[in-house]
Amino acid sequence: MILIISNKGDIHCNPVIKHFQNANIPYFRLNTEELTNDYKISFYYKDNLKSVLRLENKKNKKILLSNEVKAVWDRRPLSQKIQFNGNEEIKKIIDDEVNELNLWIRYYFHDLKMIGSSVLDRPNESKIRQVNVAKQTIHKNNLNVHIPQTIITNELNELLTFLEDKTHVVLKPIGSDAYQVDDIYEIPFVSLKKVAEEVQESATQEDLDLCPVFVKEYIDKEFELRVTSVGSKNFCCKIDSQKLPKGKGREDWREGYDFGLKDLQEGIETPEVISNFCKEFLKEINSSFGCFDFMKGIDGNYYFLECNPNGQWLWIEEDIGLSISKEIADYLNG
Repeated sequence: MILIISNKGDIHCNPVIKHFQNANIPYFRLNTEELTNDYKISFYYKDNLKSVLRLENKKNKKILLSNEVKAVWDRRPLSQKIQFNGNEEIKKIIDDEVNELNLWIRYYFHDLKMIGSSVLDRPNESKIRQVNVAKQTIHKNNLNVHIPQTIITNELNELLTFLEDKTHVVLKPIGSDAYQVDDIYEIPFVSLKKVAEEVQESATQEDLDLCPVFVKEYIDKEFELRVTSVGSKNFCCKIDSQKLPKGKGREDWREGYDFGLKDLQEGIETPEVISNFCKEFLKEINSSFGCFDFMKGIDGNYYFLECNPNGQWLWIEEDIGLSISKEIADYLNG
């Protein structure tokens, strides 16, 4: 049995589930935003030795017993919003209890074969940690991969010192670049290229006291790579973002979808140095999956930008035909 933990709106699960269905591989999908609405949940000890978690889908009557689960895909779980019209304080207590159970179920399987991890994904998302891990990976394995100079700070003097020898920089969000309002995801900003001198002139300590900034040196790029690693296999998508119209996704290719980005993507063999970096990086963070962003500078060097430990990949499969969902299904069932 393969357990998939996600939400009803996560379309990435669908092609993987189709592979399971075609191969008659048993699976159970747990949509955590409907945890107590759609599922019966029981936890008990069997013969006073082994614990058993039992889940039953109220709609299709499918049953999962934890001792039958051999692998878990902790994909994109969401918190449940309890429908309760009583006292708000009581509602908060119920919300906390249900969402603690949500986390507890995910923790329960952490020692099984997994893609994604409720225990590890959050620290692995840290951009500060990623820079450190990338530097260690490069040094330990003598890899010819570079990292743009980076600073996260709320000190004006530190920021000004960082900017002194730079012509342009990139401003990035520290955390997620999306937020949810009324069940709709919005992307308020992406990576922004700025003239370093303008940042120097506009930055104030008052603003930095409100919120730190995340700044990278700007590297003139030739093209970008999106590498999806599943176990020991890599799927590499080359993105010729610099062929987009000026101001339409050259700095952040996510802005280029309406300006021909799809035609500027192609699947290529993963460069050996990038393949080795991804393999060793995932070892360092104890993970079997990652969506890596790299760029090749006009100086001929490859630059590591970041790794999303549970990132999006379906657009690559649909746009250029890389069989990522099949590899995920095979990995979980292997």
